[in-house]
This record gives sequence, structure tokens and C-alpha cells, in this order.
Amino acid sequence: MNPDRLAELEEERRFLLTSLTDLERERGAGDVEDADYHSLRDGYTARAATVLRAIQEGQSTSVSVPPRDWKRVVLVALTVLLVAVAAGWFVARSSGQRLPGDTLSGGTSPNQVAALLSEARLLLSSDVAAASDRYLAVLSIDPDNPEARTYQAWLLAISSRGQNAADAAATIAVAKAALLRAIEVDPDFADPHCFLAVIAADFESDVAEARVRAQECLDHDPPADMRGLIADFVGDLSTTTGS
Repeated sequence: MNPDRLAELEEERRFLLTSLTDLERERGAGDVEDADYHSLRDGYTARAATVLRAIQEGQSTSVSVPPRDWKRVVLVALTVLLVAVAAGWFVARSSGQRLPGDTLSGGTSPNQVAALLSEARLLLSSDVAAASDRYLAVLSIDPDNPEARTYQAWLLAISSRGQNAADAAATIAVAKAALLRAIEVDPDFADPHCFLAVIAADFESDVAEARVRAQECLDHDPPADMRGLIADFVGDLSTTTGS
């Protein structure tokens, strides 16, 4: 990709991430109405996903990546397993979230949401961009769907890898805000707590916060396999810090 074009995309990404951060802050302060918030957030998020994909494609030429230490490898491995377990669990869980005959705002068929979520789960391990598109489509129908909010936020967090420090911090801040919103929407949903734990440890090197979030994940009754992974994650944190 032309370096000038890549620079333009990087600038647009910074603008969009800053806009999302400002929007969350304005909503928290009560300065923006819900309808305007949802419209602006979905528009910014969709544009950000498109820009991030273009940047990734422009940077697709071979780049040498320095090896990570074993602690980071353990955390990344946990993350991959967490997504795999959660995706499988959602196949069973989703049928209980919205049954045929239930309605969504605007009268959209819940079957459309279920189909999009099913496609997104299948795509998580093979085509992140396509999975993101499905989650964004769900959010355009059901803006506070906890699964779509959680996993779109996680995909955003993943996209911060390779960004400069300032951009990565902004991306992570937006991802964390979305995960916290998912918790507000569905307080009993364990997954956003789990991802906040991984973000704290793997992206922010905040072991204390990771422990708190991991315990919250366990307290919200995740599936058995996920519970085992998070328990091991907490053990790895203790070993890492020598405590």
C-alpha cells in the first residue's frame, strides 16, 4: 500500500478511536441521548472496523516479529482457548437467549440475530474480519446484545497488537468500555469479565486487576471448561508474580 495512504488510514483510525472514547464519556456524563449514542457508536465502530481491516491488509507484507516471552505465550494460548470454549458454549446457550416468537426492537426476527451470531462463532478462528462484520450486523439490530458486544470488543482489543503505544492504549480503552457495557446489559454473563482479566494481564500488565476480573469471571458461573481455564490462568498469574 502507498505509504501516504497508509498514513491517512492510521490518522482516521486515531480519529475514530478518539471519537468512540469521547462518545462513551459523554454518554456516562448524560450529555448524549441514547438514540444518538447508538447511532453514532455504530457508525464509528463500523468505520473503524473497515479502516482497521484496510490497515492490516496494507501491512500484510512480511514483518519480522520479535519472539515473546513464555509468560505472554501462556496468556495468548489461554485467550485462544477461552474463545474456542465460549464459542462452543454459545451454540447451546443462544437458544435460551431468544426463542422463536420473541421480539426485538423494530420487529426484526430473532432468527436473523441467531443466524448472524452462529456465523460469527464459526468465523472467529478463521476470519476475524468476517466475524467482526457479523457482530456489527447483530449490533445494528440489537444494540445491546451481550454476546455481540463482548466479542466485538474482544476483536477490537486484539486489533491493538502492533499499534503504537498511544493508539493501542486508545483501542484498549474503547474495548474495555464496551465490555463494561456488556456487563451492565447482562450482569450474569461471565465472558466480559473473563476478557477483562486477559486484557489486564496480557495488554496492560496489571496482575492485580487481572486477578480481580478473573475472580469475577469465576463468580459468574462460566461453563465448566472455561472455569478450568480461568482457574489455571489465576494460577499462572500467581506463579508469574512469585506469590
